[in-house]
Amino acid sequence: MCLRSIRLMRLLSEGVIFAALLASACGVPSEQPAPSPTEKPSAADAINVQPQKLKVLATFSIIADFVQNVAGDKVELVTLVGPGTDSHDYEPTPSDVTKVADAQLIFENGLMFESWLDRLYEASGSRAKRVALSEGIDPRPFSKAHGADEHGHEQDADGKEGSKEAGHSHDEEKAGEHAHEHGEFDPHVWQDVRNAIQMVRNIAQALSEADPANASFYAANAAAYIAQLEALDKEIVSLVEQIPEARRKLVTSHEALGYFADRYGFEMIGAVLGTMSAMASEPSAQDFANLAEAVKAEGVDVVFLENVTNPQAVERLAREAGVRVGPSLFTDALSAPGEPGATYIDMMRYNARAIRDALTQ
Repeated sequence: MCLRSIRLMRLLSEGVIFAALLASACGVPSEQPAPSPTEKPSAADAINVQPQKLKVLATFSIIADFVQNVAGDKVELVTLVGPGTDSHDYEPTPSDVTKVADAQLIFENGLMFESWLDRLYEASGSRAKRVALSEGIDPRPFSKAHGADEHGHEQDADGKEGSKEAGHSHDEEKAGEHAHEHGEFDPHVWQDVRNAIQMVRNIAQALSEADPANASFYAANAAAYIAQLEALDKEIVSLVEQIPEARRKLVTSHEALGYFADRYGFEMIGAVLGTMSAMASEPSAQDFANLAEAVKAEGVDVVFLENVTNPQAVERLAREAGVRVGPSLFTDALSAPGEPGATYIDMMRYNARAIRDALTQ
């Protein structure tokens, strides 16, 4: 054995140096060097790499709540129109163009509720898949909101619809104008909880197709949320049953509760603004007088506000018709966090209870 090796062994026995140094001194191969930066990472390293989340955009707050309940933390969710803001007349900002361009999946209501979305989508150059959540829902015709029975309409000798008071087809013309602007159908489909359930199913399907690795997660979340919605639907039915049938009549700021009325057994007497848009201008003096007369004739004693409308027109109608102004309902948008309508379930439960309380006083 070489003298150098003997010295190294002596030092090893004293714990001064490592075995690797001895191997180097005598020409013994050392351990394999670490992979160079150009080599692929090992399987162990890949475990620590987090997959990129699906980028999802919801057009307004109610849809965002549906998506959040199904998607959980598996997606990166962005909402265009936040709580307390009316989506009908929303004006997109330059930053919204970027949000749409970055999205991979866009959830919208459809039925021309987001009348601004087509232009925004085109301007952004987005390639995101658009999913209309009203698909699979039987929409309520717009003409039903302006039918012959609204505000005392009747047919004249020529078969034309008109107003008993005015004796002409003014309201029919208005219906045509509103239909042209907002579409043929009432877009407020979520006001019937059964429709909300279909919207949730549409969300789960779209998410599963876009992100099949998490399909079982989305399906389980959707099933759990749908169970809550089914319980909510039964709760609202029970609350409405506490209202005498003769008092199940609604007058609201704008025409947002048609699906609610159809599902839960109310008669829509009219809307102060007379359109699907909560930002419509105040009605004409004749329209206002006609509605006030209809309210009196039907024995309505409460007019309901909405969280996205200006209360002045409603308060004026209440004064002229001699009725009370009811609590503000959440219709086209959720409330801010901490307020009664911060989620869809909270919103619908609050509305049903508020209506029950106001109509049983």
